[in-house]
Amino acid sequence: MRPALILGFVATVASIAIATEMERVHEIGITASVPTVTVTPRRAGHILMRIPSLTYALTVAVDCGADWQPDSVSISVADSGASLDAKQLQAGRELKLELRIPSNQIAPLRIEKFCIADDPNGPDATIQNRITIAGVMSAQASLRCATAFEQATIYVTELLDVVLECGAPDPEKNEPGSLRFILGEGDCDSK
Repeated sequence: MRPALILGFVATVASIAIATEMERVHEIGITASVPTVTVTPRRAGHILMRIPSLTYALTVAVDCGADWQPDSVSISVADSGASLDAKQLQAGRELKLELRIPSNQIAPLRIEKFCIADDPNGPDATIQNRITIAGVMSAQASLRCATAFEQATIYVTELLDVVLECGAPDPEKNEPGSLRFILGEGDCDSK
């Protein structure tokens, strides 16, 4: 009975050692700043809002397993992206970069009861001047680790947030909700 017990113990330890050796741990992580943008008040009833371009300050942390070296990192948000090669990755395991996302790559946001200009006391009125929209888009990143004989790639996705602040309408631009209206001759008929 004892030899069987010892043989079982050795087999268990050997399988754990083999599994540990085969399992190579590569890691990539992304953290992103939360940009704040000012938006113009909208008319009541308009629920879709276009936001201006966003710039995210990204920190990318990479770690390839023992005997592996980081070969490249690719990051994409919407149709914008950045790549880092092995030479850039030698500078450190934590890299900082900025990625600007143009407005035309950001889908309109459905936002109700925020930044309404028409009637401050109406049914669509809000007292919020600042809101955080979670997961407005996502960043995808890949890390390729390599040895002299093989390569491995891992992926990560991070949701990106944005803070919206309600700004005052610019009366010079006659934006929706503006207090300035220009009436020309013939604009009003009074009979």
